[in-house]
Amino acid sequence: MEPSPNWPSPEAPVTPFWRRMPKFFLFPAHKSVLARIGGAALAYGIAGWVFGRSLMTAPLAGSLMLMAVTVAAWVFIARYGFLVIERTASGYLHPDQYPPLADKGSPYRPYKMFLVMVLVPILIGIVGALFGSPLLVLLLFLAFALLLPAAAMVLTMTDSFFDAINPARSLAVARKIGKPYFVLCLFLLLLLLSSQQAADLVLPRLFGARLEAHGARLSAGAAPQAVAGALATTIGMAFFALGFIGNYFFVLMCVLIGYTMYQYADRLGVAVVGPGEARTLGRVSSAAHKRRMRDALIGQMVAAGEIREAIEMVSEDLRERPNDLALHGRLHRLLLIEGSTPRIEDHTERYLELLVATDNAREALPLVEAAFARKPDYEPRKLELIAPLARAALAAGKPTLAARLIRGFDKKHRMHPEIPNVYLVGAQLMMDGGAPLEQTRAVLRHLIDRYPQHAAAAEAKRLLGGLERLGAAG
Repeated sequence: MEPSPNWPSPEAPVTPFWRRMPKFFLFPAHKSVLARIGGAALAYGIAGWVFGRSLMTAPLAGSLMLMAVTVAAWVFIARYGFLVIERTASGYLHPDQYPPLADKGSPYRPYKMFLVMVLVPILIGIVGALFGSPLLVLLLFLAFALLLPAAAMVLTMTDSFFDAINPARSLAVARKIGKPYFVLCLFLLLLLLSSQQAADLVLPRLFGARLEAHGARLSAGAAPQAVAGALATTIGMAFFALGFIGNYFFVLMCVLIGYTMYQYADRLGVAVVGPGEARTLGRVSSAAHKRRMRDALIGQMVAAGEIREAIEMVSEDLRERPNDLALHGRLHRLLLIEGSTPRIEDHTERYLELLVATDNAREALPLVEAAFARKPDYEPRKLELIAPLARAALAAGKPTLAARLIRGFDKKHRMHPEIPNVYLVGAQLMMDGGAPLEQTRAVLRHLIDRYPQHAAAAEAKRLLGGLERLGAAG
């Protein structure tokens, strides 16, 4: 049996990232993204304004405080950047589709990426010192720069520092993407250079004259304390502009990396659960996003032949949501693929009981038919399920299945409290099957006489009255 659950998959065809660049530039301009970019830049600007005056009066303390705020702002925007990569790779290409940010992903990715960017150059320096080859150091730094986007992808997918620092993992990702990976690196380099060019263009025009004026006052002998206030305001404004430009281009680079992962999701094994390039109304809830991620991961396991692992994952979800019919249906399909008869039979009983208890007995009929196909003398372990299942079979136009369910019940289970319900189903089956009226009336009279206090007796009286009126009319 082939797996057939509706697990999400990337849309086909997907617009290549090099053709989608204009839309990427609009992404950071979305109000929710712009609020985070501006918020981090504002914190950086306020820090420059507050501690800027200290740079002249107490340079060490001012520098340390400014550095602390800079790191905090960087961590804030870097965490959001990794979230952008993760969501975009998952198929959420518009910020208004993002699940609520209560699910923010791993909070430690920025620190792990920072360690990668610090530790690898140190290792390259050590290798260069050991071999004494400037050319080797140059080549290693070039390779590091080329594999850095792949390392960010690996960290997003695995959340593992050791995987991110492993050049073999990054190289494997680059090879799976193929030649377009070098195009991605080129675009990222151009965006990095563009951010520097934008800062060089904007900052001198906005603040160059002010800084020259402050410098002239200091040269003229003005006291540093007198210049510090005005200089701090200029520094704060300049820091805000610098932070805004840097954050804008940083988010732009993140969405480009995430979209590349989305484009090559089938090669990279990324779970695509979002709507892709199709617009949807409203954002997806955090719980729905987690379920989609889980479903996509299970789909990937099935495609890779990892059926046992997929079964264990669904079973783990069922321990948290034991009455989830969708999960039970998914588990049963996986068990059929696995082919373990004892596990299939055990879950069939649990699934049948839940379906009947939730008034979904009709949906349980395929399970009963499959059980009869495996074992011709099949009978549900919980005998209380037989009558409702037989009634559902009658309502679904399957009298043969209903007859198989109730056949010989009163002889196999004498004195069982379900016998009146089984008799009632038998009488209904005889009526629908065109049995002689007298035989049907005999079954109903036996039910009424033998079990007068049972709820089935009241229904039997109603049916018997109808049959007697029919007989009189005949």
